[in-house]
Amino acid sequence: MQDATQLHPRHKRSLAAAILSMGMVNLSMGIAFPLTALILARQGVEPGMIGLSTAAQAAPVFFISPFAPRIMRRFGPAHVMIAGLVLAGISFVLMALFPSLLAWFPLRFLLGSAGTLLWATSEAWINSLAPEERRGRVIGIYSAAAAAGFASGPMLLALLGTDVTPFYIGAALMLIAAFVVTTADRGRDHFGEAGTSSAMWRLILIAPAALLANFFFAAAEDSLVTFFPLYAIRTGMTESASLGLLTVAALGAIATQPAIGIAADRMNRLNLLIGLVIATLAGYILLPFTMPDAFTTGVTLFLVVGLANGIFTLAMVLVGERFRGAELAGASAFTTAMWGAGALVGAPLSGIAMQVWDPHGLIVAVLLIFLAYLPFPVIARLRARKSAAE
Repeated sequence: MQDATQLHPRHKRSLAAAILSMGMVNLSMGIAFPLTALILARQGVEPGMIGLSTAAQAAPVFFISPFAPRIMRRFGPAHVMIAGLVLAGISFVLMALFPSLLAWFPLRFLLGSAGTLLWATSEAWINSLAPEERRGRVIGIYSAAAAAGFASGPMLLALLGTDVTPFYIGAALMLIAAFVVTTADRGRDHFGEAGTSSAMWRLILIAPAALLANFFFAAAEDSLVTFFPLYAIRTGMTESASLGLLTVAALGAIATQPAIGIAADRMNRLNLLIGLVIATLAGYILLPFTMPDAFTTGVTLFLVVGLANGIFTLAMVLVGERFRGAELAGASAFTTAMWGAGALVGAPLSGIAMQVWDPHGLIVAVLLIFLAYLPFPVIARLRARKSAAE
């Protein structure tokens, strides 16, 4: 762990490589998710089967995450990321060569396995390198790069078209990112020796507010991305306006993270996390009253999605603050698993809520998700105050 105010040049290279490569990975994933759905739909595949194909890419998070800490410690983060990037690139090429539902099930599982390793490793690696005094701003930049990459994917599809060509572009991006990581520190001593970490399920008892945040955030975000266009249309907006608002929301996620990261370095982080959750709840309560005016809805979405993404950023900062060495690797793998679990749970629950109360059930579902999370940082803050007073 690097605690000095000034980073060693090789640590700077490693941070830059991890942030840049993950931005490119998310760009490729931003291409893959909508592109696979569009291609399969043109082939006449039913929406239910398209959903199962998407689940094949999400499922590896539960199989790979338990082994990710040991893999990181055994091979070192740079080598794991290089291997994951190459594996993802190969998956993209094979998906372009064999564009069919049956072929894509194993290939998307392979792609999801690479993605799980990449996300868990990059978060642990960045947290191990970031100095405590600047952890918030470093992770804020990382979060902004990740959001920018994912948001840029659909924009590229508009330029490149929706045949298999973007898969080759994605593969090229993965290989470029792998080359970038080769310039980083390829040491294997970032997380300690294999076998020294607590079991991942025990880590949750140490810092539940940090480790569970991804579950609730992913559940809410996946619900919004999946159903907001339908929600907007049913409240009187056009389809093009609803899609444009999702772009505005993505811009909010990008623009606000560096500022939230800087704030995390200057104030109590649990207080900031509680404030972000409460502000996010207030924003979602306000959102139905702004519909269908595009301007006020856009401003509200820009802010509320930016604040909600700050919950992810703060949780990652708290993980790095609380864990070290082997337990940091385990905690990062656990948060990756929580992201996958939240993404699988959120959209189905929100869909049911919209059926019960059309269309505002979506907002109710998202509010309930964040309300369910709020007690965790509040209890963590109360415990911290009690410990400080003793």
